[in-house]
Amino acid sequence: MDKGQGCFQADVVGIRRTMSSTPWLLRLASHLTRAAGRRGRQDFAEQARHTARVNADTLRAILQHNQDTDFGRRHGFASLHTVEDFQRALPVSTYEPFRPYMERIARGEQNVLTADRVEYLGITSGTTGQNKLLPVTRPHLRHLQRATTIGLDVVAEQLPAIHRPTRGMILMNAELHERSEGGLLMGALAAIATQSLGRAASFALTSPPDAFSMRSHADALYLHLLFGLRERKLGYIMAPFATGLLDMVHLLEQRWQDLMEDLALGVVRPALDLEPKQRRRLQSRMRPAPERVRELTQAFEQGPHGLLRRLWPGLAFASSITGASFSLYTQQLAPYLEGVPLYAANYVSTESTLGLALELGRAVYCLLVGAAFFEFIPEQELDAESPTTLLPEQLVEGEAYELVLTTQAGLYRYRLGDVVRIVGRYHEAPLMEFLYRRGALLNLMGEKTSEHAARLALEQALATEGLLPADYSVVEETETFPRRYAFFVELQEGARPHKDPERLNRALEEALCRTNPAYELNRRTERLGPTLLHRVAPGTFQALRDVLVQRGASPTQVKVPRVVRDAELQGLLRQRRVTG
Repeated sequence: MDKGQGCFQADVVGIRRTMSSTPWLLRLASHLTRAAGRRGRQDFAEQARHTARVNADTLRAILQHNQDTDFGRRHGFASLHTVEDFQRALPVSTYEPFRPYMERIARGEQNVLTADRVEYLGITSGTTGQNKLLPVTRPHLRHLQRATTIGLDVVAEQLPAIHRPTRGMILMNAELHERSEGGLLMGALAAIATQSLGRAASFALTSPPDAFSMRSHADALYLHLLFGLRERKLGYIMAPFATGLLDMVHLLEQRWQDLMEDLALGVVRPALDLEPKQRRRLQSRMRPAPERVRELTQAFEQGPHGLLRRLWPGLAFASSITGASFSLYTQQLAPYLEGVPLYAANYVSTESTLGLALELGRAVYCLLVGAAFFEFIPEQELDAESPTTLLPEQLVEGEAYELVLTTQAGLYRYRLGDVVRIVGRYHEAPLMEFLYRRGALLNLMGEKTSEHAARLALEQALATEGLLPADYSVVEETETFPRRYAFFVELQEGARPHKDPERLNRALEEALCRTNPAYELNRRTERLGPTLLHRVAPGTFQALRDVLVQRGASPTQVKVPRVVRDAELQGLLRQRRVTG
């Protein structure tokens, strides 16, 4: 799930100029945010009551808006008046047919796919293939902002403590280092959304602007924590993905003594890779805080359970994308978050804002009606040459579908690759649970082992020996006969050496047969070989993430691919295998 984060519009809606961080301005921003959230949620509820009509109206508005673009003229948008007209005129499509148009936009052309000015180019994380470039426009960012304010209202309704005006900490890097041939800034959507706020957010967040522009992820995280720990009344912590929160607690454990030393002396550590101007600006904000250091030291010395609530007694919630493959990380976060609710944030991709979480602690998303024109391909037709598409009102609870988007920013009947299950309705709008990315499906002989089935099998197998996974990827070994899966697993810290790897292999085989009957059938007929489980050295998946960052992925949004088909990454996993 290549997702940005609606949360990064922060609680500064409507305030677009530089401000000093005085309490009354913080109260004003909080008041404006809550008011915008209430209005936005009322409007959204009304749209959800009329999902079918709003979805069709959204398509008509997109076609009319973009009818004089190059793409619109080529495909006769001016003559398309109904959903049926549109579906007959354009087939569902992957990214490849759009690539030549994206290349023209990257060279600086406007009015290619959208009539709106393309302000930025979003870069996807490339989890299931090559990175993609996608147009980001002002309306695109407004949908993200709208989802943010509604989400904050959801949190405020369920957590009265959030009504108190407080600062927050966002674990983000907003630096956009690259430009396209035509001069457009390029980067992850979350970084674009944060940068688009300018300095307006600085007074509502604990981190100074320089913390968002670091090239080193570790140094940026250190600075976020250095300034965040000073704020005893911190109200919330946000990260794009659950991995960002996990990185934060790991850094706290590993470097809390360095952080305490810097806070006690009121200095910015010399080892941080900073330009002289950055260092001077950051140092000017530092003051010795001996009393806060004593309080924090006591909190650290009591261990990991409930750590975040001890560090920040008023912490109301943490937020990141959770569910599906991220559940592996939220399980590891649980001891640190004890007593602090985890909000699933919004369902956002670089292509569009897709859904809202309407409950705390549950990664279920309500379709954000009006953000795009939405269609859905039934799971059984994912591999069909011309798959059927259904509209939101035609979806069946309990069934799975791939999302298909048409956006004002210039994607038309675009297959997102995300497969979701419908789990209910909010008024007429479907409630969705993310299942998997199409590219993350293991499918050597038609068995279609989903990411969920593979993860569940792995967890069950490891549990037979009292072990827990920290991270994992699977390689489809096609050079063997018969073909087989190879799981590469990094265990959580403290795992003991295992003397009988064959026993674990058997446990994994049995678990896969339980979680996917089609896998069992292929094993019984020996069309698939026995699955192998390889333990890898600690730090393997951080090294894998580092490779993806070097290729252009955002440090705060890079995701571990569950199925690795890239030769370099496969080699990295095999090199780091360990015995026991």
